[in-house]
Amino acid sequence: MLERQHASLSLVTHDLKSPMVAIIGCSRFLMRDMKNKPHDPNWLLMVERMVKAGEGMLVLIETILAMGKMEAGKEHVEPTWTADIADELRETVKTFEYEAAAKNIRLMVDTPTPLPPVFWDIMRLRHHVFNNIISNALKFTPADGNVTLSARQRENLVEIRVADTGPGIAPEEQEKIFSRFEQGSMTTQRVFNGSGLGLYNARLFVDRHGGTIAVENSNEMGTVILITLPLVKADAPVPAMA
Repeated sequence: MLERQHASLSLVTHDLKSPMVAIIGCSRFLMRDMKNKPHDPNWLLMVERMVKAGEGMLVLIETILAMGKMEAGKEHVEPTWTADIADELRETVKTFEYEAAAKNIRLMVDTPTPLPPVFWDIMRLRHHVFNNIISNALKFTPADGNVTLSARQRENLVEIRVADTGPGIAPEEQEKIFSRFEQGSMTTQRVFNGSGLGLYNARLFVDRHGGTIAVENSNEMGTVILITLPLVKADAPVPAMA
């Protein structure tokens, strides 16, 4: 039954992806064309909203596809040696610099001590895990707030924390935010108008690495999400470092 559900979901999302890409492409063309010609300014506003809505829908489609692959064990994990995880985290944060600046949020990376090499699928961790957590932190942090990405080694683990100064998550809902399709039923200020798949996918991918992800702390002063990963992906054949 579950396999049939995944197959149906994958088929539908694939069918949705092509027309959505076409809609976004045409909308972007109209937007560029209108910026160079006289027009009713309301038209440009409407086209910009179309592009934004289309991009949001495309992200949702990609998220559903990734979820189906991970649940079915078909999303490949390809760990490689990463010598400088601190540099990878700094590069991850750069993706969100403009978004943070638009809200006057201080976005910081804190890695005070050298970190050892890790054997992770760093690109997929960035896409499925780090980007999701940072994006949520920025979304719920008010203007003039702080978001800090930090990393520490603890024995044979790396602990990565994303701390923000947004509203807290109710204790009874802290576990639910990582569950499938749960966001719509949340009552906390932090979780609304979302599919609930981003954090669910993050948990799936952290699990694939043999790690854990959870709310470490949350109150009226902010929230800390803790991601704990082994230095070497669980059950991975480990080649020697180049």
